[in-house]
Amino acid sequence: MEFFNKLFRQGLVRDSGMIYKCFDEYIEGFLISDELRKMHLTDESDHYDVFSDTEKSEFIFRIFAHLCLGGDVCQFEDDVNPYLESAKAIYKDLISVSKDSRTKEIKTRSHVFKISAWNGNEEMIYPHGKKHSQSFSYLVVDPLKRNVFVWYHQWLGIAW
Repeated sequence: MEFFNKLFRQGLVRDSGMIYKCFDEYIEGFLISDELRKMHLTDESDHYDVFSDTEKSEFIFRIFAHLCLGGDVCQFEDDVNPYLESAKAIYKDLISVSKDSRTKEIKTRSHVFKISAWNGNEEMIYPHGKKHSQSFSYLVVDPLKRNVFVWYHQWLGIAW
């Protein structure tokens, strides 16, 4: 989980794990009360560039972001550790690894695909009719075991 050490070094999270707070605002239907959620949702955040675009495309980062943002009636955490532990557990459940016999390195053998379907009018029909960062569907394929896992969430949003 060294991947997430930047959260501590860049002023998003205290050494104790407590997430730095910010003034409340609504973005994309989310109540934003802390710097971590703000980083995930707006490029106006002071911490938007803590992770590069390449790092943000990593599946472990996407899991973490989805957990941090939560669902329609999410009761978010003030401590980052439950997010990190949950992201690690989900990642380990979905991703298969194997040791390369030549180099002895552990390598990911699963392939992750983000799936969406659009109709002819450029409207998203799967995973949901309205495009939203929390409407997602991932297929995780393990070609060796011939397993496919689906991780799906549909954002409905609440009318405030």
